[in-house]
Amino acid sequence: MKITAADLVTSLTVPSIVTGAALIAEWQYGTTAAVTEFATAVITGKLSFVSFTKKWSPALSWSSLTAAGLFTQAGVTTVGGIGPTAYAWLISSAAAVAARLVYKHHTRHDDVKLAMDRTRLDTAMIRQQMAHHALVQKTAPEPVQAGPDLTGRTVEETRIRTVVHELFQAELPGCTVERTRTGWTAVLDLPVNLDRAKLKSAWDRVASGMGVAGEFMLEDGALTNQLVAKFIDGDPLTAVVPYTRTQGARFTDPVLLGVDRFLNPVWLDLAYNHTLVAGSSKFGKSTLVRSIAVQLADRPDTVLYGMDLKPGAPELTPMGPILQDVATTPEQAHALLDWLKQELGERGEILAQHGDQEWDPQKHGRPAIWVIEDELAELVRQGDDGPWKKTPASKKQESLLALMRFAGMHFLSATQQPSRKVFGGTTDARGNYANRLSTRMNDADHRRFIFGNTPGWEPGKLDQPGKFLLQSPVHQVAAPYKGMWLTGDEFRAEVARIGATTVRAPVGKRLILPASGGTNQEKVKAALAKYGNATRRELEQATGLEEKQVLDAARALRPEVERCDDTGTWRIVPAEAWEAQAVAHQ
Repeated sequence: MKITAADLVTSLTVPSIVTGAALIAEWQYGTTAAVTEFATAVITGKLSFVSFTKKWSPALSWSSLTAAGLFTQAGVTTVGGIGPTAYAWLISSAAAVAARLVYKHHTRHDDVKLAMDRTRLDTAMIRQQMAHHALVQKTAPEPVQAGPDLTGRTVEETRIRTVVHELFQAELPGCTVERTRTGWTAVLDLPVNLDRAKLKSAWDRVASGMGVAGEFMLEDGALTNQLVAKFIDGDPLTAVVPYTRTQGARFTDPVLLGVDRFLNPVWLDLAYNHTLVAGSSKFGKSTLVRSIAVQLADRPDTVLYGMDLKPGAPELTPMGPILQDVATTPEQAHALLDWLKQELGERGEILAQHGDQEWDPQKHGRPAIWVIEDELAELVRQGDDGPWKKTPASKKQESLLALMRFAGMHFLSATQQPSRKVFGGTTDARGNYANRLSTRMNDADHRRFIFGNTPGWEPGKLDQPGKFLLQSPVHQVAAPYKGMWLTGDEFRAEVARIGATTVRAPVGKRLILPASGGTNQEKVKAALAKYGNATRRELEQATGLEEKQVLDAARALRPEVERCDDTGTWRIVPAEAWEAQAVAHQ
């Protein structure tokens, strides 16, 4: 503890100020001032004595003691003048220094004591906290490990996260759920400890744990650790799907069949593939065939032929305006198949000349061909017996099915009775038809002739007309679809619209089918009525007669039938024209 410069300045300055003040007071007031100063010194001295005795504040005790000395000095100065004044000043200054020194000592002693008391209190508090902590450790239960946060942004997301965690002890790092028109779709990001194949194989347990009533469809995501789960709420295929007109620019454009379970449009590529449509009666097979036919007929590079051996050809007769020709008898069916074989040979030569492998109507000059068959089983029953046993129609068709796709020639075959014999002796249609559609089949055994024995392809489980299964190079998962509903009025309107612009094959390049009739003249007249202008060779094909028989019958029909020398064809003369000629000759 030392006296600093500030302490000395204070101790010397304060007595000097008091001494100066006392001299001024004595000059101004005389002995009255001295009495007052001595009285004040006595009072402050008394205050100092009481403060020390009562242990009041140290600051009050020492300051009052200093004040008593200063006022005593002031009184002496006032009475004694300058001599005693100097002596009083020295005494008061020394007293001030001593008082300052004592005060600092006691103040420092109090600060140290206060710091020690605070340290003791802090130490006691720390000991209490340690004791409390030990008590909590002994009495608290075992700590519980916090589980993963399984809360999602939607109810479905929370359910998926929860069930996957419960079944596989795995937390999904990502799960995005979006609502769709038929339910919702979830994209699951899988952790490293959960394999996608394992989750897919156990998805029935996941669906059961979620407790939702509906159907799930699983697909692999874009990433190897992603799984897409599409949930279908109820049956969206119960509603009628209205017919939608589509116009393809080329025969290679796909056709629209209807919608899938997510109400997305379903398209099918028919080009360079044969197509089979099967199904029991009254379940929408004919509507599917009709909707496909009108779409194909509406394309500028496509022509359609028909084959329907049922009496009256009830399915294909209404399509007459959009078909080049329809075979309705066994004889006509064989003629159509023979013509297709001839056309295939000619197209093969054209492709060889161009060095091409597939037919292109724009490049090679002839349109793509589709032959629509209904009912396929009737072709086998009527076209394989009798005079055609050596070359049955089923064998001719089987050969064409295997060969003619590359030439832009296709079959669109419909049947209610698929069997081994119908498909040329094979056990199913997969070897001949790349595209296979089936509405409901009442005979469960028929499905293996359409789809083979692969599990899941069960057309017998389709519960409504218009629903169908589809198997193609693109569609390899067994799933129900709903075909467009083409009403009778809509079908007739489409046939009339397309038929008005349908271009017929030119004379000499068209298919000529055998005409019916009794006498030679009736056969020639029936052929001319069907095909219009016809060459002698076409009349021979249509009637099955020899050259001389055709010419004799045609000449016998004059003036109803005449020959045009410019075109070299025979034709039927309108009744008004030959009646007018007869009147003129009279």
